Amino acid sequence: MSGRFRIETLGCKANTYDSALLRQELRRRGWRRAAKGEAADLVVVNSCTVTDRADRASRKSAARLARRHPDAIVVMTGCAAETDPEGMAAVDGVRFVVGNQDKDRLVAEVLAAAAGGADGAPADDAPADGAPAGEVLGGVRPYARMRSRHPRARRWPAPAAAFAAPRALGGRTRAFVKIQEGCDAFCTFCVIPYARGPSRSLAADAVIEQVRAVCADGVREVVLTGTALGDFGVDRPGELDLEGLIRRILADTALEGLRVGSLDPHELTPGLRDLMVDEPRLRPHAHVSLQSPHPTILKRMRRRYGVAAVEEALTGLAALTPRLAARHGVIGGPFVGMDVIVGFPGETEAIFEASVAALAALPWTRLHVFPYSERAGTPATRLDGAVPPAERKRRVGVLMALSNARVLAAAEAIAAAAEPVTVLVEGPAKGLPDGWVQGRTANYHLVAFEAPGGRALKNTSARVRPVCAEALPRLGSARLRGRLVGGLAEGRLAGAG
Repeated sequence: MSGRFRIETLGCKANTYDSALLRQELRRRGWRRAAKGEAADLVVVNSCTVTDRADRASRKSAARLARRHPDAIVVMTGCAAETDPEGMAAVDGVRFVVGNQDKDRLVAEVLAAAAGGADGAPADDAPADGAPAGEVLGGVRPYARMRSRHPRARRWPAPAAAFAAPRALGGRTRAFVKIQEGCDAFCTFCVIPYARGPSRSLAADAVIEQVRAVCADGVREVVLTGTALGDFGVDRPGELDLEGLIRRILADTALEGLRVGSLDPHELTPGLRDLMVDEPRLRPHAHVSLQSPHPTILKRMRRRYGVAAVEEALTGLAALTPRLAARHGVIGGPFVGMDVIVGFPGETEAIFEASVAALAALPWTRLHVFPYSERAGTPATRLDGAVPPAERKRRVGVLMALSNARVLAAAEAIAAAAEPVTVLVEGPAKGLPDGWVQGRTANYHLVAFEAPGGRALKNTSARVRPVCAEALPRLGSARLRGRLVGGLAEGRLAGAG
């Protein structure tokens, strides 16, 4: 069986990675991606359930795509399928539901079921209109109750089986390599431990093989990713931790550039920070899963660190700035992005104002700000001190204004330095005339410049002298504009600002 497929991805980078592997497997079996406006024979919705809003969006996407592709087999997978398979099976138009625990076998399971050869478990509840409910495939079952521990009866796929080599990911410029899955933290607002299971790490040898594979495909940079990336190795006592793995990747592969996905503040260790200076292929770029700078809110969230760890990590990263400039010519120091949740239960106006003041005093580059959104079944929904939705929205605006000013100031400082930077070209510059391309510096600043060749320049390196900076408020970011200096350079980006 083969035909045209479409995959709709909601949520995080882990889902993006998983969807790419599903596309890879379907293409291996002779399927092709449906073109825009073309009817699909198979539709997969890779769902998100991190909040009730995300859960509803997943259901709506499945129903909408079922209407748009009435003859297609519609499959719901991902985190919503894992935590509420019966609810997902009741969505109008959904034919099959496959949880995360069976996602590595999704294509085989669905194609076998479509051919009448699978042993699926029908959902107990049918839609109100009397249409048959979808069929739940594999071992996923609904949770009777969510507790602060992992269910022992659930079978979670081993990393060696689930983390296939991502040969189709990221184009030729940058690729994600998933090295870890699952989470053991059980934060009060989060359902992900139930959706993705306990922390599991890919063996270091397998990581090296994957990095070498994407390098052979022409990828210039790799981004290490995972659900709780800092927990890499905790399930493999006596083996490498994250810092040790990074050192081995840099020692045992020809990879030109390595970036690390989201980490908690205490996971940005002094050793990892020093490595950004000692090894220029480890890009001076960090994404911090902060959530809040206030001790009361961190405690209510049940985060695994306190304010002291936040301050130590951020000031430690900022302290790298002169060393990076002196040794590698990196202008502007490390780029530090942070996730922040506002309006969490118990965040009074006084706590919010204190949080704004704390953030204003700390060194970072950009914030990703989210209003707290309830997720049924999580302890946070039972906490007192609920913040009205309108006030949550207002607080998002306050922090986004702070972030927009900060990221623009960082770009303006680089432009004022008037020193050439090396840019890894990603493609055409959005919103600019033909002939303009854009890419990232080693420390992740976005740079656009005009150059002959257009799309052909993708995945090449160029020396560019920034001349000005512009705000990109809709993206919560900023972009440098510059002029090409001395033509294109195919060499490494290492050591570039």
